[in-house]
Amino acid sequence: MVHIKKVEIFGFKSFGFKNTTVQFEPGLISISGPNGSGKSNILDAIQFAMGENKLKILRVDKLRSLIHDIEGNRHGPKLTRITIHFDNSDRKIPVDSDIVLITREMNEHGESMYYLNKKKTTRSQVLDLLDMANAGLGQLNAIQQGTVTRISEFTSEEKRQTIEDLIGLSYFDEKKVASLQQLEDADRRFEIAIARMGEIKKRIDELEEERNQQLRHDFLERELTRYSALAAANEMKVVLSQKTSKESTLHTITTEITEFDGQRTVLKTEIDVLESEKSKIMTEADNYNHEKALLDAKISSAYEQYESDNSAISVSTKRIEQIDNRNPKIKTELEDIKNSISDVNAQTLKIKESIEETNLKKNKINNDVVIVDSEYEKILTDQSGVAAKKSEIDNKIKTLTSQLNDAKLKLSKSQQEKDHSKDKITKNSRKFDEFVQGIVNLSTSKSKFESIMKHDDVTITELKSEIIKLQTKKSKINNDIEEWRSISEKSTKAAITAKSKIKTIKGFMYEDYTVAKLKEDADKLGIIGLVYELISWDKQYERSVLAVSSDWIKAIVVKDFATLIGIAEAARSKKLPKLKIIPLDAIPKFKLTLPKESGVIGILSDYVTCDPAYSTLKTFLFGNIVLTENRESAYNVSKLGYKAVTINGEYFAAKGVTVVIDINSKISKLTKLISMSSDIDGLFQSITLIKNYLLQKKHSLKKLEDLIESYKERLSISEKSLSKTNENYSNLKSSIASKMNLKEQLAKRNSELTSQNIHIESEIITTESHIESLNERIFIVEKNYASGEQDRIASELSRINVKKVEVEKLFTTIMNEFRDKSSHLQILETKVSQKKSQSNRLDDEEHSLNLERQELETKIQELEKQKEPKNEVLVKLRQKEQDLISTSGSSIGELKVYDDKLKILSEKKTEITQQISTLERQSDSLNHNLHDLQQNESKLKQIISTFRFDKDMEIFNVEPIVQGLSAELTSLNSLNAKAPETYLEVSYGYRSMSTRKNSLEEEKNAIIKFLEDVDKEKRQTFLDAFDTVDKEIRLIFNKMTGGNAWLELQNEDDIFDSGISYLIQFPNKPKRESTSISGGEKTLAAIVFVLALQKLKPSPFYLFDEIDAHLDAPNSERLAKILEERSKESQFILVSLKESVIQKSKLIYGVYPKNGVSHIAIYKDKRMPPVQTS
Repeated sequence: MVHIKKVEIFGFKSFGFKNTTVQFEPGLISISGPNGSGKSNILDAIQFAMGENKLKILRVDKLRSLIHDIEGNRHGPKLTRITIHFDNSDRKIPVDSDIVLITREMNEHGESMYYLNKKKTTRSQVLDLLDMANAGLGQLNAIQQGTVTRISEFTSEEKRQTIEDLIGLSYFDEKKVASLQQLEDADRRFEIAIARMGEIKKRIDELEEERNQQLRHDFLERELTRYSALAAANEMKVVLSQKTSKESTLHTITTEITEFDGQRTVLKTEIDVLESEKSKIMTEADNYNHEKALLDAKISSAYEQYESDNSAISVSTKRIEQIDNRNPKIKTELEDIKNSISDVNAQTLKIKESIEETNLKKNKINNDVVIVDSEYEKILTDQSGVAAKKSEIDNKIKTLTSQLNDAKLKLSKSQQEKDHSKDKITKNSRKFDEFVQGIVNLSTSKSKFESIMKHDDVTITELKSEIIKLQTKKSKINNDIEEWRSISEKSTKAAITAKSKIKTIKGFMYEDYTVAKLKEDADKLGIIGLVYELISWDKQYERSVLAVSSDWIKAIVVKDFATLIGIAEAARSKKLPKLKIIPLDAIPKFKLTLPKESGVIGILSDYVTCDPAYSTLKTFLFGNIVLTENRESAYNVSKLGYKAVTINGEYFAAKGVTVVIDINSKISKLTKLISMSSDIDGLFQSITLIKNYLLQKKHSLKKLEDLIESYKERLSISEKSLSKTNENYSNLKSSIASKMNLKEQLAKRNSELTSQNIHIESEIITTESHIESLNERIFIVEKNYASGEQDRIASELSRINVKKVEVEKLFTTIMNEFRDKSSHLQILETKVSQKKSQSNRLDDEEHSLNLERQELETKIQELEKQKEPKNEVLVKLRQKEQDLISTSGSSIGELKVYDDKLKILSEKKTEITQQISTLERQSDSLNHNLHDLQQNESKLKQIISTFRFDKDMEIFNVEPIVQGLSAELTSLNSLNAKAPETYLEVSYGYRSMSTRKNSLEEEKNAIIKFLEDVDKEKRQTFLDAFDTVDKEIRLIFNKMTGGNAWLELQNEDDIFDSGISYLIQFPNKPKRESTSISGGEKTLAAIVFVLALQKLKPSPFYLFDEIDAHLDAPNSERLAKILEERSKESQFILVSLKESVIQKSKLIYGVYPKNGVSHIAIYKDKRMPPVQTS
């Protein structure tokens, strides 16, 4: 087990500036000696080395006072150094070493340095290591003079607090404080969620009204369209009558045009004959042009090949120049590296020589250390001889010293009683102040409880009011459900009746007039199709695709730009509105590089499918759009300069500009048909919406009922809280009254202690006078003893110690120098290796460049050879071009004769054509009118056929109905087209918020349960410790006295606000509180309490300083037996003057003073004379 194996003391308190070594063993060790000899200073030294800084425990007024003779005239450094050697063979101290050395050194300024196994460390690390072995400070493993007396006066609360401190119950309080803060945060978030839900519910009610208006508007539009079709049937008859009249007039004009056209045909035949002859001559000119074009193409091809060779030669020549420039640089770099390697090698040689010199110094210092150690041992031998001579003088002053010690013991007891009395007065005064402050704090808590009670009353009132409001809303929703259920039933009956008369339109009905007209001539115009017909996508990406494509989704797709021009011309000729056209061959090819951001799914075009022939179409629409998981990711991507869209259809332009696309308003009805079934009419859609609305209302009703239940639960919790607060408030008033009573008792006790102190001070003055007389007599005897030899030995020992320190310091300096030089040598060797690697790389580069240069020179020679024949071909083609030009141009003059004849015939033809044109204008006017009538007829037919009406059907005047529908439709102003969709989104948000509210409520409940668990665990931990201490007290007290002792909780219901009663019953005596028994009995009870407490966290060693001072011989004997038994498990180091304790000890140390310095003698076998040590 861990135990103290050895303590080395230098310059500490009564131990002088020489090394004093105290060897320890496991088991029971006692330290004895006359009062003032310095025996307690050994225990103080151990605590000081373990990190103790409390002046009261170390029994000094300031830390520097711990240094021996701090105010003296010592010439050397004034410092103290304590080293403890711990046996760590079981590794309870977490250091991988059988022996652990902890050293603390303090200079004359009170500054401390700590060392662990001779390596510098910190106080906190020393404390942590000792705590891990249960050997740290503050664990009742060190009991000083007066501690037992103080413990005997502990109040019941102090006893409880001592147990709490030992088992570390503050850990539970820290957890509770942190959890209470979390509970407060959770309460705040819960209240925010409730308030937010109230706002959202108000918005849902508003959106519900707006949505109903929008649904009514859509219904009126459909009805207006249907009755407009009936009006179209009336208009159809008028149109047909006008069409018949204009067709008759057109027939007459057409007959006249036919006659004039015959005459024009004869003239045209003559013109055609002349044109034929003229074309033969023009054919010869065309042949010349054709040959010229072929020759130009050959010349262009030959020139291009010639220039290609020239370009290749130029590129190769430039590369050779680059190689020629690089090679000299490589040689220069290689030379620099060689020089650098030489320099580093020279430095390496110097370092190696320097290391050899340092090794010689190190060997010399080692020899010096051996010599100093030899001198040190010799002086210690001389010192033992001088001590033997002094033994005779010591016997002479033994009698006087014994009398002096008795006097000092009496003085010490009086001073202890005085100090104890002062401590008690101070402690009681502090407690008095604490009681005053406690009363103030309790009064503050009382005010807080009153505030909490008031707040709980307000909260209960508000919750009751909120529950009444929610129940009113619940009633309104129930009424709404009944009303809409009635509307749904009536609408369903009307729909079934209408379904027998109306058939569903088959196929698509184009909403866009322009697209519909052009699609009629799709093949003729070269229309491939519409965008939405050529691409497709998965349902999960639909909102993203529609948000980005918007109106482009119904754009016309064509093969090339020429087709686009043709369609645009056709649209203009038909006076059609503007339209969007995408020519596939005009779409540029590009590839977007994805940004490296979290939440990025990919490029949107990768999630759209189409025929490979139209892949450029999806690139054009979606190839520059980044698809992300959420709004935050899309926003971050847009900040980087990309366009981004979320999976839910939220679109962000580049640089963070947000565009939220409303799918229902941006996409036309034609686009909606992509994802909607086309066989459901408007009325059934309305019925479905009403049914969905009813389902949502029922869902809202369920949520409202849950919310009411939640408020009722909160109301119950608040009422319970108010009840508990009232109870705590009553307890608080009782506590204030109790503390006031205790405050008065403390004031009375302080007055009694002050009177007792005056009597003790009188006794101290008498005893101090007697001690002074004895000191003078001892001084006269000691004056006859010549201590010159001892002084010489002490001086020599001090000199050797200084010399030893200097040699060890020099040895450390040389070893540091050796390590620095070795490290420098390693760095230089690494540098040489790097330089050689760099040199090899440059050699490889130079070889590679030379090979490349040879290849380039060969390539240039081959290209020069290829270029010559190509130049010759080019010259021949230029000559052939000149020959062709010289032989052309002879047929140009003949064309003029034919042109004159054609002019005369053309004028006659023009005359007839003008007459035909006049008639044709009349015909065109009629045709235009007929065309308008036909278009009107077509529109009317389309409207009529939409509703399966017959043009010959019986009709009636629908104008009043149309006007009524139009008037109602106009009255529905300020509509919100997004209301149905927004209603669903906000409702979903409300459900999410409700889920969040439930989650927060669960979080609160979990924290409350955790707090309850912490309280339970804290209580159980304390009760376990209480049982352990109680059991040990019963056992130990019975062994020592044959009587009974035990602990009782004063209030088991509230153990942490009450105390512990320590009850004592000696044989044949009644039971009493430990604070109500006599002085000796109190000491015994306190020792039993301390020994029992030590069982809670057993330490590997204990330091006891005269804890048995106030025990009589029988009780001292019993205590010695208990300590002997316990020493089998832990090491006990006791300062004691009791023979019974000394007799049970395994190892005994005697401490005696000499010339103001403490010395130690060892009694390993109690029958042998002592052996001095230093």
